[in-house]
Amino acid sequence: MTAHPRPHRDSTHSDVADALRRLLNEPTISIPDAARLLGIGRSTLYAAVKSGELPAIRVGNRVRIPSKSIRRILQVETDPDIEAQ
Repeated sequence: MTAHPRPHRDSTHSDVADALRRLLNEPTISIPDAARLLGIGRSTLYAAVKSGELPAIRVGNRVRIPSKSIRRILQVETDPDIEAQ
């Protein structure tokens, strides 16, 4: 029996657009959204969180990434009114 590789799902344009909308409008984003925006895998992002390279907020077993940190890495400008919220 031949092992079949796990199908790889590439991020679609709408996935990235949705992640970007959340980045600009929500105080934190999920690991999958942050990884998608940074163009890296989730395991790489978890490793960056574990090493302290990327700040994270842990609530129970959930990990969220402050949107501000990702915006700074990506050099994304935001509306000052959004930052004040």
